[in-house]
Amino acid sequence: MSEPYQLRGNRVQPLDQKSIEFMALKVAQAFNINRRNRKRLDKSFEMLIDFSVTLNVYEDKEWNFLTRGHFDPNTMTISVPNSIYTLACQGEKEALSVMLHEMGHVFLAHRAILHHSSSAPQKEEDAEWQADEFARVILEYMGYTTKQMSFDFIA
Repeated sequence: MSEPYQLRGNRVQPLDQKSIEFMALKVAQAFNINRRNRKRLDKSFEMLIDFSVTLNVYEDKEWNFLTRGHFDPNTMTISVPNSIYTLACQGEKEALSVMLHEMGHVFLAHRAILHHSSSAPQKEEDAEWQADEFARVILEYMGYTTKQMSFDFIA
């Protein structure tokens, strides 16, 4: 018998890989995130405000680096250190994966649910798995090579 799935983040509404892929590609198109402009993404990230999402970029010395990024669903705010933001705008893969992961939380509408479910959690209910998949799909769409990604975010 296999071990029950261990959530890495909040338990959220389940989404399968196809649903995540569909949403990720729609977001990539809406934000003009593609292979051609992958080294000039500042304008794409600035478009978050058009979706009522605040992007807080902190000076590195103010960021505690317990996580590489954070999304607060209550305030619709993505927070990242300046080094991550700057490198992501320039298309650096690891930093870009952080930004896309946090955008995944936004556009997959992550809010904690099912706190007292009687069933064991499934991978498809893990906010971190979903956000990782969202980021992976867009990175591949942009021409980056990926393997199954896990960013080890602290929820």
